[in-house]
Amino acid sequence: MKKILLIIVLLTPLLTKAQGFFGTAVTEYKASNGVTYKLGDTVKLGRGTKPDGTFLYVEDRGIIPNPRSVRNLPKEFANVGATLKGIRKIKVNGVEKYVFSINPGGPMRYSVFIDDAIEACEVKPCKAADAVQTVPSAAGSVADEIKKLKALLDSGAITQAEYDAQKKKLLGN
Repeated sequence: MKKILLIIVLLTPLLTKAQGFFGTAVTEYKASNGVTYKLGDTVKLGRGTKPDGTFLYVEDRGIIPNPRSVRNLPKEFANVGATLKGIRKIKVNGVEKYVFSINPGGPMRYSVFIDDAIEACEVKPCKAADAVQTVPSAAGSVADEIKKLKALLDSGAITQAEYDAQKKKLLGN
């Protein structure tokens, strides 16, 4: 009995540090794109932002995080839905971040630094799509705004339907 108590006393500090390392589990989070994500929801992936088309902010670090064993989500998963399996709040260099555990299909789960992925349009709706929701300023012409929309469409940041709707709004139709 004394041995068990001694083991518990010795392991308590280690377990406390592990909980801090793995973060605090939460059941929902309102992300920077205004969407409130809950466990079981579908997270819509955009396109990978690395030069080879893989995802920068969607990665599998394995059971024990190791920078040398990071596998980014392949480009074949662009524009698909992934099931939200877990949400953790962690601190990275003193900054609070939210990490989603998603399953885009198959046996693997990937970690997503959600707000970073939204900023890079690896998760939709993203910041670039939000930017086109605004009315053009007096300094910018309608043609300039349509060019920007076309660039977003070509990059995969917005869909054809979003492009058509915004173009129609800009043209006053």
